[in-house]
Amino acid sequence: MYKVLGYCNLHHSPSLGELTESRSIASTPFLGRYAFIDFTLSNFTNSGIDMVGILVKEHQRSLVKHLGNANVWNINTKLGINTILYNENEARNPLYNHDVNNIKENDWLLHKVTADYVVIAPVHFVMAIDYNEVIKKHIENGANITVVYQKVDNAKTHFEHCDVVSLEGNTITSLKKNNCTKDKVNISLETYVISMKKFKELIYKTSQISALYNLRDLIAYSLKSELVYGYEHKGYVRCFDSLSHYMQYSLELLDYKKRQGLFLNNWPIFTVTNDTPPTKYLNNSEVKNSFISNGAIIDGKVENSILSRKVIVKEGAVINNCIILTDCVISEDCHLENVIVDKYAKIIHVKELIGDADNPVFIKQGANV
Repeated sequence: MYKVLGYCNLHHSPSLGELTESRSIASTPFLGRYAFIDFTLSNFTNSGIDMVGILVKEHQRSLVKHLGNANVWNINTKLGINTILYNENEARNPLYNHDVNNIKENDWLLHKVTADYVVIAPVHFVMAIDYNEVIKKHIENGANITVVYQKVDNAKTHFEHCDVVSLEGNTITSLKKNNCTKDKVNISLETYVISMKKFKELIYKTSQISALYNLRDLIAYSLKSELVYGYEHKGYVRCFDSLSHYMQYSLELLDYKKRQGLFLNNWPIFTVTNDTPPTKYLNNSEVKNSFISNGAIIDGKVENSILSRKVIVKEGAVINNCIILTDCVISEDCHLENVIVDKYAKIIHVKELIGDADNPVFIKQGANV
């Protein structure tokens, strides 16, 4: 049986606007109880990969707080490794603060771990994927590099900042930025499989090519000399690359059929648990088609919304198509529609906040509105 080293790559994570100004997208709350990194780490865990390095570009404090000792993902066992990798030397230099330099700066992991293959995966593509299936195809094809992709028909609007792959058969012939001229293309999911031997060779080869090359550049460059295959992922996937997409993709998972594509049988999503009491529904509460997390107290109307832990909704309040993060208070007779409220905020003085589905109102963390 082969051994695998996983890298959770946060260097190419896009911005979710004000929501990620002071936190990593990896630790950004999702669906009331999760963070985005939970899905990538759970894919590693469910695939039997217990040696994982997390490549961090910035905002590592929020990530450290969320991960704790990583026992939740069954990684930090006596045999497993889970470690945050941060390139302190280049932290203030955006040109050189990229994934390849981070891997080289922390190459102790490559020397410490005995592995046959390396799997690199991002957090902003949310999906359930068995990396073992990708590795099997990688071995069958005799590939040097395998790139996971998906055929899409909405590339102009939903995958604007992604890479497009071109194929001849199963062989990738080009890897280029999406120029948003076509809807039907093959989108790279920025998930790669490489043998450990080839991975080390390519990583150290960058010093001969360009110190500015990141991993995507390196793979595109390698198309000239390496056998690069594509692996088509046919399941649910969403690219979280903006605040409006965060809103849209989160709320669409209120639909049971959509949710089935992400939450699969025998493929649990692990996360940090909190010792909070069950949700309390008071006499005036009315809740429809919503996720309500533990510790919430509801005495108003909530519909098509996601409420995180310990949210208080007071009498007469109406919440529709909203995402309310942890420890927020929505006061009496407030009306919120298409609003994202960050942690610890209180909606007290303003009685009506109405946004648009494509342009939601955002309330900053800790604000008193």
